Order: sequence, then structure tokens, then C-alpha cells
Amino acid sequence: MGRDAVSALAGVMSPLLGKLGSLIEKEYAELRGARKKLEQLRKELMAINLALEKYSAMENPDVQAKAWASEIRELAYDMEDAIDLFTCRAEHDQPAAAAMGAKRIVLKILRKARRIHHRHRLAKQMDHLQVLANEAYMRHKRYKLEQDDDTASSSSSSMVIDPRLPALYVEAEKLMGIEGPSNEIIEQLVGGEPAGTKQQRRVVAVVGSGGSGKTTLARQVFERISSQFSCAAFVSVSRKPNVSNILRELLSRIWSNHHGSSGAIDLYSDEQLIDRLRACLENERYLVVIDDIWQKSAWEIIQCALPKNSHANRIITTTRIRSVAEFCCTSCEGFVYQMKPLSKSDSENLFLKRTFGAGEKCPSHLEGVINKILYKCDGLPLAIVTLASLLADKPRREEEWERVLNYIVSMPKKDNELEVMDKILSLSYNDLPHHMKNCFLYLGSFPEDHHIGKDILVWKWIAEGFIVAKHGFTLEEVAESYFYELINRSLVQPVNMVHGVSEQGCQVHDIVLNFILSRSAEENFLTILDGHHEQLPSSRTKIRRLSVWNKQECATLMSQGSKKLPHVRAISMFHVDGWTVPPVWDLPVLRVLDLEGCHALRNDHLNCIVNLFHLRYLRLCKTSIDSLPVQIGKLEYLQTLDVSSSLVRRLPESIIQIKRMTRLVGDELVLSDGFGNMESLQELGVLDGCSCSLNFGKDLELLTKLRVLRVMFRCEETGDLDTRKKHLMSSLCKLGGNSLRSLYIQSSVTGVDCSADSWCPPPILLQKFEYRGVRYFSSFPRWIKPSLAHLAYMDFRIQQMEQGDLRVLQSLPALRVLCLSVKQVLGDGLIVSHGAFHSLTRLGFCNIDGPALMFGADVPRLEWLKLEFNASRAQSTYGSLVAGVQHLSSLKCIDLTVGMISETEDESDPTGVKSIISRQVKMLPNNPKVNITFL
Repeated sequence: MGRDAVSALAGVMSPLLGKLGSLIEKEYAELRGARKKLEQLRKELMAINLALEKYSAMENPDVQAKAWASEIRELAYDMEDAIDLFTCRAEHDQPAAAAMGAKRIVLKILRKARRIHHRHRLAKQMDHLQVLANEAYMRHKRYKLEQDDDTASSSSSSMVIDPRLPALYVEAEKLMGIEGPSNEIIEQLVGGEPAGTKQQRRVVAVVGSGGSGKTTLARQVFERISSQFSCAAFVSVSRKPNVSNILRELLSRIWSNHHGSSGAIDLYSDEQLIDRLRACLENERYLVVIDDIWQKSAWEIIQCALPKNSHANRIITTTRIRSVAEFCCTSCEGFVYQMKPLSKSDSENLFLKRTFGAGEKCPSHLEGVINKILYKCDGLPLAIVTLASLLADKPRREEEWERVLNYIVSMPKKDNELEVMDKILSLSYNDLPHHMKNCFLYLGSFPEDHHIGKDILVWKWIAEGFIVAKHGFTLEEVAESYFYELINRSLVQPVNMVHGVSEQGCQVHDIVLNFILSRSAEENFLTILDGHHEQLPSSRTKIRRLSVWNKQECATLMSQGSKKLPHVRAISMFHVDGWTVPPVWDLPVLRVLDLEGCHALRNDHLNCIVNLFHLRYLRLCKTSIDSLPVQIGKLEYLQTLDVSSSLVRRLPESIIQIKRMTRLVGDELVLSDGFGNMESLQELGVLDGCSCSLNFGKDLELLTKLRVLRVMFRCEETGDLDTRKKHLMSSLCKLGGNSLRSLYIQSSVTGVDCSADSWCPPPILLQKFEYRGVRYFSSFPRWIKPSLAHLAYMDFRIQQMEQGDLRVLQSLPALRVLCLSVKQVLGDGLIVSHGAFHSLTRLGFCNIDGPALMFGADVPRLEWLKLEFNASRAQSTYGSLVAGVQHLSSLKCIDLTVGMISETEDESDPTGVKSIISRQVKMLPNNPKVNITFL
């Protein structure tokens, strides 16, 4: 636990060191002695940061490190708060703009005096905090908390038991839901293969979160097929692997199969180990399992010892990290198997067998609480087994089991059984880079089962200061890379918030969420009010972040404590009924305020937010607010304003004064002239193109950093609609040459003129294009060209389409999602040719009165296919209902909407059509799910 505390703290220090550097440069050049003191303080903190990084590299540091890290963390927070308060006071001391003459001179003199006072006050605070830091360091030295790597390693080896070990020796009769996955992997390893490939080496990489059953699955496959190989070995890796020891163990297991004792291999170098392994395996048919790989570099070395010969060798790897799994599998010899949660039936059987033993039925009075427990586990085998083991020794009384369930939800302390689960998840947490640990813990501020929007999460991270700048990338791009890395490491589950992938998000497994909340409580990172934690911490504990979930009784607690939150940096409220912002809200360092679903809020409740000087993120989603305070322009640090799914439409004129505004989102927003002054805007929309100024395009042209733009036209009767659309197109021509990445246009009246050559030059950086409207483009947009190398998502409607238009789409190198609605297919249909759509994973094609598409060859990455077509037209044009679908080797899901014309023709009834489609789909290797709707 000490290691976790120190690891997270390393992410806290970075923003503080950055602010100190900035303060030294900007504010203290003219104050004698203060600059030197701050320089000294910064050096002290840098030394502490290096010590923290040293501790975080240890697997099992001294337990006293936790207390020391906690003390340093609070000091770091207090120092940053002091700097923020100084900034607030200094920048608010501005001379009155209307003052003239002698009065203005006097005000300037007073302002200068106050700034000197504020500087002296900050210097005094920093002196005091430095004394506290030095005292903490001396205690650190006095109790000999230093620990070298050798001591840590020896301590770890003698005390820590590998939590993965039990998975290697699970009795077959205790396993549930493993037969299907085992058969699927065995089929990939030793099943039927195309001619000429059977003797090649093949790798199967199993990927899944900690506790998903990867090791158990790999072990069962190994036991079932190892007899078919002349050499077989199962070797486990660690988070920080000693590759020499892994190679030595692998050689020992293989050597002993043929030669008995392994002799003096302890003296071999890595090169000698690899050479000996290759010599042993060169003429053998071998099966090797490399369990729990964390790093690509480890696999690079290990695979050097596994020669490629013509004896049909097989390798199984397991990992928590998707990119590592893909790295282990080359395109010609590899297969990635993604672990799936247990079904409801298998989860129940596993739980009952581990809790009550074979043959014993579940008592009827416990069925309800067992269903709740299994819901929490959500198919995660480790969680099911762990909780079953915990309950096996408990009295079989409903109130006792309910108490255990509530205990698991709140997780106030560690139990022996729960500690195994904690250690499994700790491996993944400890492997995160320092700068991502706080980002991961921040997921705890969202309620359980909540779908967390990527953009919401990313911009909160940025507002909190968690994102470390990287040369050549925006903060948003860096934050998005963190988001995808959490998915890659199987710490969160990806979800699509709406259809397709137009809005991405993630979800946190309940067991992982409990782990996060447990860590957050120990680190004083986050305070939760959710019905299980029904009181605010004591006055001695400084609340840094507060999240309130759903419970109405929390509103009273929040109101009582809202006046005592001077150190809070973030407040997130999720659907808390009955709560309103108090008249006086003293939150001097608040950065994030999210009031989603607080329906009791009224417009006047928001008047106090204009005094939240450091506010960077404000979200009023799903509230009844319909207007914002007229002085909202005073929030000069505000980066994100999200009023989507609220009643806010026309924004105050003062908003254009916020030059740091980066993201402004809502529904049918109306901005006043001059919004081009918000020069930092990167995302804007949905902008009401009918209600803004007629010349709103002129302001758009000034937003040179704009990356995402959403515009809608919902004009009932207006004579200037064409003019507005021309102004929009004029601005798009300029924005397309700057930073524009995503464009969404909605029109309920007529198609926007993006279909001709009017978008010139083409938007070379565009990644996503969506057009929704009641009318279709009259012709294929000519600005869409293969040279648009970044275009990954397209969704639009078109009146007519021919083969040449399809060829253009097929040639887009980055296109992953394509959704097309077509009125008329010209010529002899549309045929997807060989080598088309290199990157496409999702395809939707609506041609309900026509034949849709024919697949003349495989689309190698296509996993989801949605087709709407007329059965008779498809049959007459292509000779088949879903022509060529048997070529789509990666397909996992098919949605078909079939229009029927004649009810008298043979096989034209739905039953006959279903039979024809089923026969074609059965030829596909992945047995995709098929949904068919008839019109």
C-alpha cells in the first residue's frame, strides 16, 4: 500500500512544480529575497519528487512510506492552493476602468501596494510549508525509511505470494464457462487449417482484465493438448520480468523433458540461454505458454528463443494489454482472443459450487442477495470466486449476507479473501505510468454502471491539471491517448454512447470501481457521498474532490458542508434531487463543477458561480437552467462550458470575453457578434445557424484553432437561408485549411451545399464528417478524395450513387466507419472490389428501394454490417440476397432490414428469406450474430 500511495503522489507534484516555475518567472522578479526562497523551495520539491519516483519503483517498500507520502501529498496540495489564491487576489486587484485623473493614480498606487502585500503573504506561507516539508523529511530520515532496491527485492520475495498462482492449479470440476473458450482456442491451435499453413508456427494471444480467467483458460488448453507435442512448457512472467530467469526456467522445463537434470544453466548468459533453447527446439514440435506478459520488450527477447520451423509449433500468450497481445501475433500467424465475462448461468453455477459445494442446493431465502452479488461481479471469475470464498464460512442468514454485500460496496478495509482480488488489480494499477494514476483514480467520481463520455472525462482531466504537455500535441490529444491506454490495459471497458462510434466512452466494472474508491479514500484523492458513505469527513480532513451520487439524503449533507470546502478542487453532482447552490459559496480553488441532472437548480442559483475565479470546467447537463449569469465573462480561466441537454440557447454577450474558452457545447446555441474573439476555441456546437447573426461565418473564420464544429439549420420560414449557408461554406473553406477535424451539419429544410466543389481547398486534416437532413445530396461530394488521409468516419445521404463514387470511398486509407443512405443505385449495382476499405470496421448502407451492395472480395477488418435493401431488386441485380457476404471473414454482427414487394413469388416470404440468408452466413468463420427485420 505504501507503494501505491507514493506512485499516485508522483502525479500530484508535477503541476505544483510547473506553477512554481511560472510564479518565479512572472511575479517575483521585483520582490527582493522571495525569488531566491522560491527557487530553493522548488529544488527541495524536485528532490522529494525524485525520492517518490525511487519508492514507486519498489515492489514492497517500508510501510511507513505511506504515512510520509500522505504528509507530502497534503503539503503539495496546500502549496498549489496558496499559489492559486495568490493568483486570484493579484489578478482581481485591477484599477477601476472608469476612474480618471488623480483617482486613477491613487488606485494604481493602492493596487501596487496590495500586490506587494499579497506577495509577502505568499512568501510567508511558502516559508511555513517549507518548514513542514523539512520536518517531514527529517522524520523520514530519523525512522530510516530509506530502502535500497536489493532490500526491497528480498523483502518482496520472502513475504509476497504471487496472487496468480492459484489459477494454475484449479481442479477441472470447479471450472465454469471455460469449455467454449477452450474449444475456440484449441480450434485455432490444432483445428483444421488452409492447405499449406498447417505446419507453420501459430500464436494465440489471450487478452483480458485482471481476474478475467486468462491464466486458468491458458492452463486448461495447455493440459488438454500438450500430449500432442514432443515438447511443452508453461512459464509465467511478472510485471517487471527478469528475462534471464524466464529463459532459464523455460530451458529447465524443456531440457528436463529429454535430458533430466538441467546442469549448470544458472551460469549461462542470456545469449547462451537463447542459443541452447533454439538448439533444443529446432527439430521439435513444441507447445509453449508464456503467461501474463506486460511489455513488448519482454516478448521480443523471449520469442528469439522460440524458432520457426515446419513442425506446427504452437504458442499461447496471455496479457492484460491489448497492444501487447497484438504485438505477439503477426498478421500471418497470430490470433487475438478477447476474454468474455461469464454468462449469468455460468456465474451462478460457479458461485454456488464454490459457496455450498457440489450437490448442495442454494437456500431459497438467499436467492435474492445472491442475485445482487452476482450483479456486482458482472461475470468476472475472480470476483465470483473471491466473494464465494468469503461467504462460504458465513452463517447462512440473509441479514448476514446482506451485511457482507454492503461491506463489499463500501469496502472500508481489506479482508483476507478480498485481499487476493485487491492484489490482482494492484498489479495493473502499479504498472500505470505516474502521470496516468490520478487519471485512473478520477474514474471513481462517476457512479457505478455509469457510461462515461470520453470528452467529459478528457476535459475534466485537463481542467484538473493531470495532463502533461507533450511537444507537437494538444492537451486534448495527450488526454485522449491516456483514455485509450486505459482501455488498452483492460482497466476500463469501451462503450459507444450512441449509434456507431460517433461518441465514445467507457464503463468501469463494479469490482474495479470499488478498488478505485478504496485507493481514493486512502489517498484522500476523492470523497464520495452515495448513501453508503453518509457523512462528510472530519474537519481535520481537507476535502480535495467531492462526488455526490443520486441519493436525495445527500443533498442535506452537501448543503451543510458546502460552506466548509475551502480546499475542494472538484465537485460532481449526479442527479441529486432537492439540492441547490447555496447563496454564498466560498470555493476559492474550485476548478471543476459538474451539476448533471440537478433539476432543482434555477437561473438565480448560478449567480454565485461568477466568483469562482479558478473555475475551468462547468457542466449543467440535464438541468432546468435556461439562461446563464450575465457576468459569466468574469470566469476568465473557464475552458469548458457544457449546457447540452439543458434549456440554455442564447448565451450572454459577456461570454465572448473568455479568451481561454476551449470547448463550448450545447443545443441550438445562439452567440452574439464577436464570438470570433474566443480565439482558443477548439470545439463549438451545436450552433444555431438560423438564429445567430447573418454574418456568423465571419466569426467562424477567426477561430483558427477550431477542431470540432457542429451546426444546425432549423429555419421554418426565412428568406436568408441560402445566404447563411453560403457564409458557412465560406468559413469552412478557411477552417478546413487550419485545424478542423470534425464537422457535423444538421438541416431540417434543405441539404447544405457541401456536395459540389464548393469546399475548396479540401479539408486535409478532416477525420469525421456527418450530415443529417431531410433531403439528400444531389450528387457525390467532389471534395471527398483519396488524398484525405485522416478521414475515418463518414455519415451522409446521397440521391444517386454509381461505381465510380464507391471507388473513391474504397480508396480512403483511414476510413473505419461508413454510414450511407442512397436513394438510387445506378448501373449494374455497386460492387466492393478486392483490396478495398483497408481500415473499415463498421459499414451501414441503406438503399431500401434498391439492391444495396455486392461484396466481390473480403473486407479484412469489417466486424459490423448493416444493410437495408429490397429483396427482389437484390436478387435480380446480383443473383443473391446478401451477395458476397460469405467473403467477410472478420464479420461478427449483421443487421439486415429487408423490403418485400411480392408475396406470391417463390421464397419471397420472410421464412424463405431467413433460410437463404442463414445458409450464406453459416459459411462465415466467426459465426456472427444476425438480426433481420422485414418491411
